[in-house]
Amino acid sequence: MIENFKTDLVLRVAAMPRNEILEAMGYQKPTSANLERLQNVLDDPEFGLNDGGFDFKYSSEGFLRAMCVVTGMDMAVADQRICRIKKYLEEEREAFKPYLWVDTGFKRQSQPIFALAVCEHQRYLDFPKGFWRRSIDRQLGRAQCRVREHVYETTGDLGIWGHIKQYWFYYKKNAAYLLARNGEVIGKHEGPAPSLARGIRELDVISQTIREAQQ
Repeated sequence: MIENFKTDLVLRVAAMPRNEILEAMGYQKPTSANLERLQNVLDDPEFGLNDGGFDFKYSSEGFLRAMCVVTGMDMAVADQRICRIKKYLEEEREAFKPYLWVDTGFKRQSQPIFALAVCEHQRYLDFPKGFWRRSIDRQLGRAQCRVREHVYETTGDLGIWGHIKQYWFYYKKNAAYLLARNGEVIGKHEGPAPSLARGIRELDVISQTIREAQQ
């Protein structure tokens, strides 16, 4: 038996006509959409379990399980792998995702709320998937590098928000390291990002909604 679950599944699918696989899964007349979904499952590191897909026959998990059955996979092995992936994805959904907040000391004057909302994403720098799983030391080191990269990329200017003064690396929901423009740690902070306490109420609502949707 091949130990790598993904390799085993890919080889088993390759050994059978795809229309035959889909027909055995219950699709009487497989469509291009069905074929595309099958390929997407094979290409995805999480086998499509993270997309919440449903085609009026199978959920994402149901589709993967049916494919495993039809191709003769060891279902005890498949169940273990699917459970591990689901646990991993649940941890990803629940975990706080560290980010950098770019501080320009911004105070609204005549800037329209809509324009600020459109540009709000410029003040947040996110990290790759799974970044939160690293040790805090490694997270901080990467955040310092990202600060230096960002200063170089922007030449220290954030457009409508003004000149960059410092960065706040939020490693927890209400805990951050303050970083200078050269990445040096210059302090610590407890509480939300300053933008959420300076009184732009309409923008605050938009900003909070965006951040919560990304967590």
